[in-house]
Amino acid sequence: MRKPDRAVLVQTARVAAGVAALVALMLIVYAIIGRLSLSVVAGGVYAGALGILNFFIMGLMVQSITERMAEKERSEQEIADMSLQMQNRMKASYNMRMIALFGLLVLGIAVFHFDALATILPSIFPSIVIRVLQIAEAKKAASAPKGSEEP
Repeated sequence: MRKPDRAVLVQTARVAAGVAALVALMLIVYAIIGRLSLSVVAGGVYAGALGILNFFIMGLMVQSITERMAEKERSEQEIADMSLQMQNRMKASYNMRMIALFGLLVLGIAVFHFDALATILPSIFPSIVIRVLQIAEAKKAASAPKGSEEP
């Protein structure tokens, strides 16, 4: 396995910061409603860390595929064949990561007795953070001054 490139590390850090903020917000809500406990905190931190790890592994998979596609020049047929192979690899990776994530969440709830809701909720936090980051990037790109256009 190659060393993670800067883009993977930066994006993972951004997602990790967002997930941490959402886990903290969730814990504040639990405290406000009087249900904060060690099992809630442990479940939230555990599931948040799993979500971040899942995102990081996905980033490594995308990096690997991108590097492999750029290794050498290929004919159009080779590119089409390789694209299909890479799509299948991404689907398999996604399925394996989701099965592992589900199993680890169940493990946390059943074996470690983490609060179920506090363990399940953070598993969707990375998706929320990614969407918010995408919206912020789109707004930033839309508001950026356009360069001079030549006819």
